[in-house]
Amino acid sequence: MKLLLSIILIFAASLAYPQDSKSIMQTLDSIKYAQSSADSMKVYHAVVTSSLHPDTVNKYANVLLDMAIASHDTNMIMNAYSCIAWSYYYNDDYHNAIVYYEDLLDIAEKTGALAEQGKTLYNLASTYYMCNDIGRSIPIYKKALTVYYKLNDSANIAMVYRNIAGGCSDMKMFASAQENLKLAINIDRKTCDTIAMAYDLTTLLILKLQEDDAGLYSSVITETQLDEIMAVCDTIKLFAKSATDEFNHNNIIYGYHKILASLFEKKYFLTNNRAYIDSAVEHNAMVMNYAREIDDKETYIRSLMVEADIAISDKNLDKASDICAQLRQYFSDSVWVVTNMDILWLTAKYHAAANEYKEAFECMMEYEKYRNQYFSDNSILENAEFHADMRIAEIEHRRDLEKKQHNDRIEQQEFVNHLIIAVLIVGTILLIITLRSLINNRKTVKLLNLQNSQLNQQREEIMAQRNVINAQKEASEKANLITYQSISYASHIQNAALPSDEMISRIFPEHFVYYEPKDIVSGDFYYVAQNAGLDIFVLADCTGHGVPGGFLSMLGISAIKELLKNPEIDIMPGIILDMMREYIKQALANDEEVAEAMSRGEESFSTADGMDMSIVAYDKYNHILRFAGAYQSIYIAREGDIIRLKGDRMPVGRHINESESFHTQFFNTQKGDMIYMASDGIPSQIGFSGVKFMSKRLIEFFKNNYNLPCEVQKRNITVIMDDWLFGSTQIDDLSLVGIRIVE
Repeated sequence: MKLLLSIILIFAASLAYPQDSKSIMQTLDSIKYAQSSADSMKVYHAVVTSSLHPDTVNKYANVLLDMAIASHDTNMIMNAYSCIAWSYYYNDDYHNAIVYYEDLLDIAEKTGALAEQGKTLYNLASTYYMCNDIGRSIPIYKKALTVYYKLNDSANIAMVYRNIAGGCSDMKMFASAQENLKLAINIDRKTCDTIAMAYDLTTLLILKLQEDDAGLYSSVITETQLDEIMAVCDTIKLFAKSATDEFNHNNIIYGYHKILASLFEKKYFLTNNRAYIDSAVEHNAMVMNYAREIDDKETYIRSLMVEADIAISDKNLDKASDICAQLRQYFSDSVWVVTNMDILWLTAKYHAAANEYKEAFECMMEYEKYRNQYFSDNSILENAEFHADMRIAEIEHRRDLEKKQHNDRIEQQEFVNHLIIAVLIVGTILLIITLRSLINNRKTVKLLNLQNSQLNQQREEIMAQRNVINAQKEASEKANLITYQSISYASHIQNAALPSDEMISRIFPEHFVYYEPKDIVSGDFYYVAQNAGLDIFVLADCTGHGVPGGFLSMLGISAIKELLKNPEIDIMPGIILDMMREYIKQALANDEEVAEAMSRGEESFSTADGMDMSIVAYDKYNHILRFAGAYQSIYIAREGDIIRLKGDRMPVGRHINESESFHTQFFNTQKGDMIYMASDGIPSQIGFSGVKFMSKRLIEFFKNNYNLPCEVQKRNITVIMDDWLFGSTQIDDLSLVGIRIVE
């Protein structure tokens, strides 16, 4: 961040003050021809704005300042202050730079010069930042942000947001840093600034990877998330091609390789694939070479850290030791404070990997010392979280509560100490009395020996009981593990019985299947087949979920496979449901229970076991869809309308109306129609607010998504259900199938 601020200010100065020594001398020669003091001020103003030498700028800007004050020329006074402050900043004299920037800000505020206020606030905040005073820097950046919003200056608004993000990142406040960077990226998109977009996206991805390193996620970053970051990296590389100057192009490419080095290291950690660690080393070497070329000390140190981290991940501790020793040589006050802290953190990580816990502890103690010095000012914490006032209040409340609890513990400990002293005194008195009694009465000694023997026996009995309990606990844990392994293996069997996505694609080229079991095994299942020139899709929801539902689903899969592979069967979905009902009734029949029910004159049916099911059979040659449903309906989305085909209100199993046959319905399709099949799990799911999802929300999803590609629809329903649950418990298996009519 420190290097970035320097580059920004130098780059801005190079645009405003082109260096030409010969031109400066020629301009000074023209002073003798000036007709008035105003003309002379213009000459000196031309001098200070035509030089990049800070000493030259400082010298002539002071002359200009004296002349402007004498002439009461406010604009020239502000120009002189700005140039003098810049000259001090360029010479690393931040104290004097701050003095002149603050005087300039006072003048700009009194005269109402908004543009000068915004620029001065930005430069003042950047100067405080270079002094490691982030506590003052961030609130000044926010004032600059307010001014730039009044001016509607999008480019500078984005610049302030990314600088606030840098400050939050240095304080390890990655959430706030990412929030401000996203605001900057939104502005980059609106202004079509691809170069700024490349820088901001690069920084955002680096922050995400650093956040994972800091252990702020509840779980380690996944390979899918790394692939998403890789896709964004490809976009950044495309932005580099649009850079018209070599400086921006090289910096964007450098950021691209920096991200890939960290990304491939994490992929190696997740997959143990050697090719990833080699790629990480290759990309980091490119970053190091670039840092050497431009003599960028901070970047070179950072790339050394990445190289050491890769070596630790690769368990190459000898190489990691050498790099850590090299990093310690760079450890000094001339290096950015956060860099020193990260060197200590990485060195501690190496010692821990090498089982050198004493050395690791010493590094962490030194790290905490730097951290406490760096974050000693409470104003840093109060200003760093840009939109987190409530969170700060919560932290302060928790701190006061912990302080109170700490004081309570101290009081309790003092009470315990006093009690122990009292007990010791009483015990000493009792011991003296006991010793006298032992001396005077040998019977007491025998009694005590007997009591000791009894105590020893009781202790042995307690130890034996504890061993029995431990053995029972181990047996229970082993049994639980075996059960879990068995259920997991059952899940593999169930997944193998379901049709693969490739198999479905051969029959229904455009489709999606959203399938989220509540437990390891599922009570929902689906199946596809082709028979008699018809393309068939089956979706079923068995009674229950988990292991009971899983058993019933395997029974259903087996039955439907046998029925649909019969070449002589009449492919009428209603008839297939009738045959499935007879199969399930026979498979779940209990002759003794039926006989007992008949002897009592009771009906011998039960609705406890069975399944809801829908079957569609598509005749693509005549464009006719056949459908039958048992407690399930299907929906057809066509040109913004949703058509519902209702199934029969009876299950596949025993039911009071089982004498009736299931009805087959026919529907004429059109190209582009979207067919949806769903179990009752999604409408019945209760969200974090305590409200059911309901069918109307599902139908609304169909209306808003039917014209999107199937893979996008699946991603959208996944996001919707994740947001709906938001930490609440899934109460049933969730299944949704979408099929596009393509011909």
